[in-house]
Order: sequence, then C-alpha cells, then structure tokens
Amino acid sequence: MKFNLALNALLLIIAGVISSSAYSATTPNPIVTFDAATTDAVFNVTSKGWSDPAFGNAGWTHSSKWGSFHAEQGQIVSINIRATNVGIHPAATVWYRGANDTAADNYVPDHFYIQNADFFKWGATNESTGEKLGNIVMEHIVHGYDLDNNTAAIKKLNGKLDKIAGRLVLNVRIPYTGDYMFVVGAFNPDSTVDTTKKYDLKVRVKTVQ
Repeated sequence: MKFNLALNALLLIIAGVISSSAYSATTPNPIVTFDAATTDAVFNVTSKGWSDPAFGNAGWTHSSKWGSFHAEQGQIVSINIRATNVGIHPAATVWYRGANDTAADNYVPDHFYIQNADFFKWGATNESTGEKLGNIVMEHIVHGYDLDNNTAAIKKLNGKLDKIAGRLVLNVRIPYTGDYMFVVGAFNPDSTVDTTKKYDLKVRVKTVQ
C-alpha cells in the first residue's frame, strides 16, 4: 500500500512537470500602457473571458485584454472598469513584474491564467520561434469582479458590491515601486447576454493618492 501511494505521488509530480513544461509564452496584443497622458481606454472582451466554466473556470488570455502601468511604493492606483452593457460583469487581476521577471513585459506565460494566483514560467521561450525569453514572473497583487446583480458569489474570486451593476473598481495600494500588469475580462454574464459576442469595457487607470 505504501509503495502504491509513493508511486502515485511520483506520477503526479511527473505529470505536473510535464504540464508545466507545456506552457507556451504568448503575447496578448495589444497591451495598453497607462500613464499620466493615457488614463482611459476601451477594452473589447468576451462575457466569460476572466473565468469560463467550459474551460475549468480559467481565464483566457486572448479573450481578455491587458494593460500595464508604473507606480511607486505606497501610492494608490485606481482601476475603474465600466461595461457598456450592465449584463456584463467586469473582472480584473493585477500582477507585479519585479526583478525576477527577466522577460520582456509584452509576454505572459500561457494562453490561460489563474485569476487569484502568481503567474510565472521559468525559462520561457517564444512559442512560434523558440527564442529564449528569460523568466516570466508575475506576482499576484489583487483581483476581483463585479458582484452587483451577479448570480455567482464565489468567495475566492473576491466579488465586489458598489450598488452599480456592470462596474468594478479596484483600488490598489502599491507594495513595490515598479511595473505592473493587469488583465481585464468579464465573469458570469446575465442570462440575457449573447455569449457569442464581445463587449466594450471602459477602463480608467489613475493614481489617486
């Protein structure tokens, strides 16, 4: 019995290593850089791109849209997302790309992402050319989704109520000076929403303190 348990554990470790090595670094173009001159943009996303039950509740890199900003430790950066259709529930995750992140910031580790966790790939390569990119290390900072009129209340995904359906505001207290990357998508659309279409989200990123 002990031998079987040890063998099963070893097989799980091997499977995890194989799975990890299969990750493909990808470029989620375009990535909008927010700064003092560019505070607003429109992101076009699918209604389930941030968490899709059909695909293990993962977020899908190319069904979501991406932004970046630079901030100083102690600042508060506000990410305000508003859907043009209130049946769409915006969602977002913010990561820090620090000193251990040696790859260019236009790459992310894979075609899918976990909304509430670090996102990384050691020794990443370009999936098309095989070019060595370095390490992609994205440290999870904060995440959340619009819970107003949303039928899914999932604690680990950090639903936020502000009495306005179709809006999400994340106020991020910056833990480290440096570059940050965030993904914007949507989660659990209303039953009236056509899930075959993409929808516009108005995104504003500003330093508020």
